[in-house]
Amino acid sequence: MKKEFKDTICAVCTLIIVILMVGAAQITGEKEIIFPEITAIAVGMLLAPKRSWQTSKLRILILITICAISGVLIVLFLPVTKPLQMTFAFTVCQIIFLFSRTTFAPLISAMVLPVMLGTENIIYIIAAIVLTTLILLSVTVLEYAGIKEPEPYEPTPLPQKQDFFIAFVRCIFAALFIFIALNIDFRFAVAPPLLVAFTEFTRPGCKTLKKPVKAVLLIGVCAFAGSVCRYVLTMKFGLWLTISAAAATILMILILRGCQMFLPPAGALTILAMLIPDTYVVIYPLQILTGAGILMFTAWMLQKVKMLKLRES
Repeated sequence: MKKEFKDTICAVCTLIIVILMVGAAQITGEKEIIFPEITAIAVGMLLAPKRSWQTSKLRILILITICAISGVLIVLFLPVTKPLQMTFAFTVCQIIFLFSRTTFAPLISAMVLPVMLGTENIIYIIAAIVLTTLILLSVTVLEYAGIKEPEPYEPTPLPQKQDFFIAFVRCIFAALFIFIALNIDFRFAVAPPLLVAFTEFTRPGCKTLKKPVKAVLLIGVCAFAGSVCRYVLTMKFGLWLTISAAAATILMILILRGCQMFLPPAGALTILAMLIPDTYVVIYPLQILTGAGILMFTAWMLQKVKMLKLRES
């Protein structure tokens, strides 16, 4: 079976899942069904030549479920300001991430997204679980058909002192950035997929740090693709949001393959453009590019001062 055919099948599966997700949200009027991180999982599990994380399918489902429920509970029962809620959610995610025995950082977005958007609806939790299950079932079928190669899962080591230190540094920088971004109404500079990217960028040995400019531009271009598709097709020409999401997904796939850099957060940020308020659509790519640049620069600086290399020494 030719590689081009396999890649096309994986791309079609990703597109179908996005269409089903956004279509269901449009038909029911429940925007909470749109779970942008499902596109990140599709990028990492379907589109990337090799699985983007050291994890198993069951752990992905469990982590997404726990974090989606926790995010809604934070909105419902933690009566503090939005910056404090987001900082608390990010900190909790760091703890879960450390002890998950995986490198599956997208769990962060599952918890922080409902906090950022103020989601109180159980529909979000159901959608996150169902859509994640759909992706994992798709991967299983493709593995059975010989289109995707099964990859073994080897649990990552339990956290050591240096891992806790890096997590603490992440939380400090993220808290500062969250407070600034939300107070100047530049909120999508700390969009949940960017916080996922920041966590991945600051992992010791992160390969993306070898091409920081390319990674930031890729994220910005994918956000721009999502924003332009929604603005032109839906806001200007009145077409269904599902059509905009489908067009944006096709562009995202072409961009990732053209660059040969399969960054899961770029996929999530493409679809997040379908979920944000209309008033932010035009400035959304600028906010994403700014946030990605600042977080990448922070990760790069941490590497230069050797904070991210201590564990390897």
